[in-house]
Amino acid sequence: MEKKARKESPIVKSVLALDTYLSELERVGTKINSTDMMADFDVEFVQRLMTRFAECGQGVSSEVANLSAQLQEAQARAESIAQGVGRQAELFNARRKEHNDRMEEFRILGEKVRDLNTGIRQFHDDPAGFKAKIPALEAQLIGLLEDLGRLRLSARDSRMRALAKHAESLAQALQSARKKLDNARS
Repeated sequence: MEKKARKESPIVKSVLALDTYLSELERVGTKINSTDMMADFDVEFVQRLMTRFAECGQGVSSEVANLSAQLQEAQARAESIAQGVGRQAELFNARRKEHNDRMEEFRILGEKVRDLNTGIRQFHDDPAGFKAKIPALEAQLIGLLEDLGRLRLSARDSRMRALAKHAESLAQALQSARKKLDNARS
């Protein structure tokens, strides 16, 4: 995790308090257990140790309960965040599918534009036969322009900037094809 310049979280505070109580409990308990109760000993000192041991035991119990509550709250927050992330993941997947679908449409449209340009290049090989193909090529061009217009609109509505830029370059290729057809007709 990242370094935190903010105050410690309630969970960390609870763990630190619990650790402090446990350390003190162990220290005091070790002193009590090492006292020879059959020998001459300071009764008041042992009484203070017993009182401190009980206080530490209560502190441990209290901090365990506090830590448990903090962990339950953290779990509830984590579950809430996970649900939000799950919803976002669904939206992301839908968006990615939409993007992939539009990119596939663009790819197919690009192939059709290449096929059209290939057909137009045949003009140099057979100018007389090409003039007979001009109406079919123009119809193909019109269909491609319509398809491209729908794709551009879809890309704009879906805020897919990269696809819109690609579609713009494809539009320029179609404009160039239109000019070639117009020149071939004359």
